[in-house]
Amino acid sequence: MSVLIPQSQQRLMRWKNGGGMTCEIQRFPQDSSLDSFDWRVSVATVQQANEFSLFPGIDRSLAILEGKGILLDVAGKAGRQELTPRDPIYRFDGETAIHCTLMGGGIVDFNVMTRRAACIHTLEQLTITRPTVLPAAGDTALVYVVNGNCRLANDTRVHAGDAVLFRDANEERLLISDAAELMLVQLYRQPG
Repeated sequence: MSVLIPQSQQRLMRWKNGGGMTCEIQRFPQDSSLDSFDWRVSVATVQQANEFSLFPGIDRSLAILEGKGILLDVAGKAGRQELTPRDPIYRFDGETAIHCTLMGGGIVDFNVMTRRAACIHTLEQLTITRPTVLPAAGDTALVYVVNGNCRLANDTRVHAGDAVLFRDANEERLLISDAAELMLVQLYRQPG
């Protein structure tokens, strides 16, 4: 069964390290803390250089949605990693110390986190220009609309900033749109 998560119902909260604010789209379980979730999807606005919050035991994926980009100083790696809206999704361990510097103004990023012991994830950036059936690869999927709008097969309208959670792997994941940019998160439970 699909669940619409309008932007107005997403939770604005402080980063774990207190250095900024994030808009949490969804966390599972919903009553979990930042130290106990199985998975979490959020969008953050970054306005200044900062340290990434540490999340031991968590795998992360990060994509830049708006702005010029960031430079990442990653502990144990020589040089800086550049991340712009044109670059592939950046994947890293949550326990890795990372310092972020802006490349010319604030950015908005999309962030997926999964607890290694509980589940794994994939993240894709998609542009759709016609009715599209999304792959039903994961046990659960979340679609976030970056730009444009679309509607579900049941005619539910989904606008920029909204998300849809698909909880049934067998549910048809049809999106209808003339033009929309999406982030597609597929979540897979770890066996056992």
